[in-house]
Amino acid sequence: MEAFEPLHADDPRQVGPFRIVARLGAGGMGQVYLGRSKAGRAVAVKVVRPDLAGDSEFRRRFAREVAVARTVSGFFTAGVVAADPDGSPPWLATAYVPGLSLDRAVSEFGPWPEASVLALGAGLAEALEATHGAGVVHRDLKPSNVLLAPDGPRVIDFGISVALEASRLTRTDMVVGTPGFMSPEQLTGDPVGPPSDVFSLGAVLAFTATGTGPFGTGAPPAMLYRVVHQEPDLSMLPPTLRSVVARCLAKRPEQRPSAPELLDELTGSITAKPTIVEFFAESAWMPDKVARAVHACAAAPQPAPPGTPPAPPRPLPVGTADDPASQQPEAAGTPLQPEGPVAPSTPARADGGAQRSTVPSSEIYRDPPRRHDGGEPARKADALGGTAGRPAGLNRRTALLAFGAIGVSVATTAIIAGRFVEDDPDDPVEGRSGRAGELKWSFTTYGEVSSPVVSRGIVYIGSEKLYAVDVVSGRERWSFRTGGPVLPPAVDNRSVYACSRDEELGDDKFRVLAINAATGKRRWSVRLAPYVSPPVVGEGMVFVSYGTRRVERVRALDADTGRELWSFTPGGPIGAPAFGDGAVYIRDARNRLYAIDTKTGRERWSFDPATGPTNADLTAPAVTRESVYYGDDEGRLYAIDTATGRLRWAFNTDQRVSAPPGIGDGAVYAALEYQVYAIDSDDGRVRWSFTTDGRIGSSPTAADGVVYVGTEDNTLYALDAATGRQRWSFDASDRISGSPAVADGVVFVGTADETLYAFYAI
Repeated sequence: MEAFEPLHADDPRQVGPFRIVARLGAGGMGQVYLGRSKAGRAVAVKVVRPDLAGDSEFRRRFAREVAVARTVSGFFTAGVVAADPDGSPPWLATAYVPGLSLDRAVSEFGPWPEASVLALGAGLAEALEATHGAGVVHRDLKPSNVLLAPDGPRVIDFGISVALEASRLTRTDMVVGTPGFMSPEQLTGDPVGPPSDVFSLGAVLAFTATGTGPFGTGAPPAMLYRVVHQEPDLSMLPPTLRSVVARCLAKRPEQRPSAPELLDELTGSITAKPTIVEFFAESAWMPDKVARAVHACAAAPQPAPPGTPPAPPRPLPVGTADDPASQQPEAAGTPLQPEGPVAPSTPARADGGAQRSTVPSSEIYRDPPRRHDGGEPARKADALGGTAGRPAGLNRRTALLAFGAIGVSVATTAIIAGRFVEDDPDDPVEGRSGRAGELKWSFTTYGEVSSPVVSRGIVYIGSEKLYAVDVVSGRERWSFRTGGPVLPPAVDNRSVYACSRDEELGDDKFRVLAINAATGKRRWSVRLAPYVSPPVVGEGMVFVSYGTRRVERVRALDADTGRELWSFTPGGPIGAPAFGDGAVYIRDARNRLYAIDTKTGRERWSFDPATGPTNADLTAPAVTRESVYYGDDEGRLYAIDTATGRLRWAFNTDQRVSAPPGIGDGAVYAALEYQVYAIDSDDGRVRWSFTTDGRIGSSPTAADGVVYVGTEDNTLYALDAATGRQRWSFDASDRISGSPAVADGVVFVGTADETLYAFYAI
């Protein structure tokens, strides 16, 4: 994936003395650019948004933060290079640090050995010594605010730091920091000084050595209670490191070592070099895998220096007016129609009505869900302040550099009047709407997150439990424990329906459950066989595919009681069902499509493409009033008339159709393994195509002129529905684990590492 984004037409080409050559990302305060000095030095330039630049109170705060950031210097911090708080607009430039964040390094490569953690601690202690020596308290030291460079760590983000003599400017009813890494005094309202950063340093070292924070994970209030009232869990730390961390995490500030004392102790334990800087310059201080990744970041090519044009953007989508060569798409295989693909679900309806969305057959229960790396699900130690808070539109590396190297004003997590909110200290306007692609909130579970569904102000997801999350605040409304991981749910005006393994009944037993959508209380449950699909709801019925040895029949249940109304067995394996206008649609292992009348359970019609058996996953169809769309593993996408079962058109590709298609704006959005095609729903002709960097694992979702698609290389793409051009993208902390859902200008998507994200869509 590209590390930089090309400049937009309205972006500045010069800020102060710096030539602007690329975009790094955007934050609540403004746009961040990669700049070059006249001598060619790379810097990160943050330019304040025009609406904030005109606010006198903001300018005062920004000037104060610049003054604070200028006082901090040291080898292990990212220093301010230049700034103009009175400029039009105001801007700030810091040293550009190519590197990997500590939270990413631990999540991707695992915990560190003791020697590496002690070395890291020495570098961070020197950074704090420089910070405190300048009369500054960082106040938000956490893994995502530590960049790893080949020659040592860098502490970044002084956006919520407080000058000691100016601490009176901090609001008395606001505590700033990140749960799990905040000191007790930050939470109790006691004076906050340098010992608070030492406490955070101890928590960071424990996280690095174990992969989780010393106060565990979970809901923020529970974590904060443990920080104040309970002792940290240091049982997994080796003896020397345990002693260091235990003293840093002392509840009383006066019992903790100072940063200089900690630096002397750690330096003496790891090196005989005269300075710690020499040690980092000459030693292999990081684990081998981390070191290779960090060196790769540092060696990655950057945009051209001043005087040469920026690197070209991603190749234009096929079939756009800007790509004349694409006006005649190449035929692949038999030219029934231009080539194209298939993808998963359409957006979940927010009005509580019957869903037309479908889910990939990969989400049919065959075995308990596992992480794709084969390991146990790792709990997030930095759920609010780490990757979840990364600005949208950045890949992993750029996100770290954009806000990693910026010394002021990055979005933080705050506790205001006893409640948690995602707060941007640079934005004086509370409750504002974000820009497209900007993170609104994130919610952490303890299992892989399914495709979300939205109804009446709540987003419902399956994970290790069934969750109901408020769409505005991102807070949990309720959760229901089913006894096992939960498949993507369905919802109507009254209930949420979910399929889950029930461990109390045995490993091969499953249930379909109806849960009160408002209260989270169970209404009914029905026991099913070992192989189950996600449910689909419509016309007062719940439809689910299931079987004893394979998914081989469809059952209709009364939505109020769970009573079986009918079942249909075509005589072989089938995929997940889809519903639309009085019929349920399924496809079988011969690629035959069936339309089943919802009132009688009898076959209305079937369509047989005569392609023979398929070895591909039996992905569910997608349904509109006029057509049913589905694909096969020979690369064909079919449009079938819902009334007659006759073929309307077929679209040929040279790749397997990997997921059910999305539908919207007069087009079918089909996913191949690495491509998204927009195909005219009337005639099957290609409008455009877009190539992704990672394999597409779920259905595209179309809403409000944008197509959203997630990939297994952790990226959520937002594509213009008319042209196929990329509007923005977000690089999550793990693979996108389901199809996005869109409601009220917000897009929701889950990941394999237990996170549900909410982004501003428009």
